[in-house]
Amino acid sequence: MIITGGIGVGKTRTAEGIAAALVTNGIAVGGVLSPRVMQGNETVGYTVRDLTTRQERPFAGREPPGIRVGKFFIDPVGLMFARDAIDRAVRTAAVVFIDEVGKLEIAGAGLAAGVEAALTGTAVPILLVRTEFVAEVRARFSLPRFVELEAGRDA
Repeated sequence: MIITGGIGVGKTRTAEGIAAALVTNGIAVGGVLSPRVMQGNETVGYTVRDLTTRQERPFAGREPPGIRVGKFFIDPVGLMFARDAIDRAVRTAAVVFIDEVGKLEIAGAGLAAGVEAALTGTAVPILLVRTEFVAEVRARFSLPRFVELEAGRDA
C-alpha cells in the first residue's frame, strides 16, 4: 500500500490512524512514522517514531549537520534509528510502515534498504510517498501493483 499526498496533507496522520486500528485489532505493526515539528504555523523539522517501541528521535531539521534534502538536514543518528526500527519490524511485524519514501530512497540512500527488505519480506509494507514521487518510487522499487490511498481525500 502507498499512502500519497502533498506536503502537509496528512499522510502521517492517516498512517497513525491505520496503525492504531491495526493494533486495536491485535495486528503487530512496526516501522517508522515521521511526524512534523511545528513552531507556530511553520514546519521546522521532523521526528522519527518507532511504531514498535514508541520511542522517538530527532530526524530532520533546518540546520546542519546531516544529509541535505530540500530545506532540511537528515540527522544521521535519527536515520540509523529509523533503519534499525524498519529492520526489526520486517522480521517481527505483520505490517511495516515507512514514512517517508522520497528523493533519498529513489537515489538508493536513506531508507531504501529498508524499503527493499519490506517489499521482499512477509509483512505488508505501507509506504508514505509524496504524490510527485509515486511514479519514481514505483519504478525504483519495481512496484507494478499496489493499493493507493490518497491522504486528505480517501482518509
